Amino acid sequence: MVVLLALAALGLVIGLRMGSGGPTSAVATPSGAAMPGAPEVLPSSTVPPSITDLVTPDAPSAVGVSVMTFTDLTRTTPPRGDREALTTRPLTVTVRYPTMGMPSEEEVPDAPAYAPAPLIFFAHGFNASSERYSLLLHDLAASGFVVAAPEFPMSSTVFDGAPDEYELPEQVKDLSFLITAMTGSEAPSSLAGIIAPGPVGLVGHSDGAVTVLLAAYAPRYADRRVASVVAISGGFDTFGGAWFTTSDPPLLAIHGEYDEINPFESSEILVGNDPGPAMLVMVQGASHLGSAIDSETGPAVARLIAFNFRWRLAGSADSMMQTQATASTSLLELVSSHD
Repeated sequence: MVVLLALAALGLVIGLRMGSGGPTSAVATPSGAAMPGAPEVLPSSTVPPSITDLVTPDAPSAVGVSVMTFTDLTRTTPPRGDREALTTRPLTVTVRYPTMGMPSEEEVPDAPAYAPAPLIFFAHGFNASSERYSLLLHDLAASGFVVAAPEFPMSSTVFDGAPDEYELPEQVKDLSFLITAMTGSEAPSSLAGIIAPGPVGLVGHSDGAVTVLLAAYAPRYADRRVASVVAISGGFDTFGGAWFTTSDPPLLAIHGEYDEINPFESSEILVGNDPGPAMLVMVQGASHLGSAIDSETGPAVARLIAFNFRWRLAGSADSMMQTQATASTSLLELVSSHD
């Protein structure tokens, strides 16, 4: 294992070389029982991450922010625009988290964490960037979560050149790599005071929703460290493989009523095919992108997601009732639910 650490202008830069037998090797090394190209399925922890009642959707905190770059030294990056092909796969990640102070729209760079909080990853949509969703991600962090939002090398608009919509399986591998890079034994020591140990949650919008769905429900890609999933304006796209088993994590599907890209029926089919715990919530009057970024419905969507993760990820029984109540507000409509 070779770990390269350096301080860069935008934040912490970390390179990981996968070795045999180490905890990071499981992310990049195919399992003997998996389909070709699939990451090794890692077991999930049975202990939920700790969560505080002092920072909640009803009692939000100030938000700290750090930008980090984690480099997978075992995978390559295709050329794009003026960028030549790379022999590694660098991933820039914006990390938001609760910090001491009154809630504010401002974010404090590299602020000390309020307390270790559960980790969730956000996957942006095709031809977009995580910054497009900054209000949603800010609200989730203020509600008591560490929110890590990577820029996918071939689909994010922070990079020049035409995006590639067929990189979704690689984005799934990016998420597995980042889970290890941020929570494994070789993770930066600074993250130990920010991230609470335990399973993680995934959120994604549009193609990002398909990315997180693959990471949780497609056996050839699934990472068992994922304990809860939220898919916003997503769809049922198997990429040629089977989906769903009897031990999948709970799913919350959120979809705009007037989605012009992925019709609302896309999430109806998704939830209908899921035999495990699943909930479908409509964002009334919302478009494809509006379901994630609309200033009117955004706070309600963020509140719903936060309570859902407090319930599903951290085991808060009170948050189960709060999730169901929030899903039935005037701006949202609970369409279906099954356990």
